[in-house]
Amino acid sequence: PPSPLIKILTGQLEASTGSVWKHPNARVAYVAQHAFHHIEQHLDKTANEYIRWRYEGGEDKEGLEKATMKISEEEQKKCDTPVVFEQEDEHGNLKKVKLVIEKLTGGRRAGKRGFEYEIKFKGLSMNANKYLKADRLEELGFVKHMKLVDSKVEAREGQYARALTQANVELHLEDVGLDREFGTHNRMAALSGGQKVKVVLAAAMWSQPHILILDEPTNY
Repeated sequence: PPSPLIKILTGQLEASTGSVWKHPNARVAYVAQHAFHHIEQHLDKTANEYIRWRYEGGEDKEGLEKATMKISEEEQKKCDTPVVFEQEDEHGNLKKVKLVIEKLTGGRRAGKRGFEYEIKFKGLSMNANKYLKADRLEELGFVKHMKLVDSKVEAREGQYARALTQANVELHLEDVGLDREFGTHNRMAALSGGQKVKVVLAAAMWSQPHILILDEPTNY
């Protein structure tokens, strides 16, 4: 099984002591010790089809169920606590009101001191949305919500680099040494062990990660 360090780096485990920091824009890919774990449910697909399935919609469907992304009941309760905000009334006067943040919309922009995230208030229209600084949202308990937004932004930015087309995936597979005959025209069930490992590596690298974590993958 993966070591605690690997689990913490990949978000499978939350650190019980100390702190873990990851740059909001860092894209991290992971290849498991049992490398075929990533593809064994998709052996009826070609490698090309698998990579296009995995990344369609702009997110990695094989992304780990991260403990660092799961929001506990206690954390959600804190997020549901009403917060005092200044709002303009119909006459343009500022007044203090208590509002509940319903969700982070997925909008993110660069502020003067780090990122700001768009929030939607419960019971109000999208017109009332506003951007809050990361440190303020952290105080209010939205750390994991921000991480989810960050991961989606990272995935989108990786997709913008090149279109998810059969031709582009074919070239990508050839870059790791898998010819189109095996990558596009043969189902993965018919590939050798070494060819399957090439598929796993190619799939992990499609998002153009800054860091690739290899957990002693199957040696071919």
